[in-house]
Amino acid sequence: MERMTAVVVVTHGNAGADMIHAAQSFLCKSIPQLAAVGIDPEDDRDAMGAKIDRAVAALGVSDNDDILFLVDLVGSTPARLCCMRFGTSGHVVTGVNMPMLLKLATADRTRGAVALGDELVATGTKSIHHE
Repeated sequence: MERMTAVVVVTHGNAGADMIHAAQSFLCKSIPQLAAVGIDPEDDRDAMGAKIDRAVAALGVSDNDDILFLVDLVGSTPARLCCMRFGTSGHVVTGVNMPMLLKLATADRTRGAVALGDELVATGTKSIHHE
């Protein structure tokens, strides 16, 4: 059986954990291989990195496994840390939203982080409307 791409949602405050909870409540099921990291205002770079590392370790991700980071803000310190820490095995998507997390429940997570990220970006983007 192919390994499922692990996903870590990294946001400022509890937004990521709250969105995961809301998505799982809406779906009436848990989404596997998914973790949230909340970055607090007092967290320095080392504290942020340690939180991200703990979440990755808790998912059982090894150095050679694909991992997808869904981050709230492009260019933010958490987004940059995710990019730097996991090199070619990590893929970062910014602008995480609820439609992305709902799609995660049905997406094919065996195709790798890049393909999963592309699918979630497409879903998240087409779900944004302005009327």
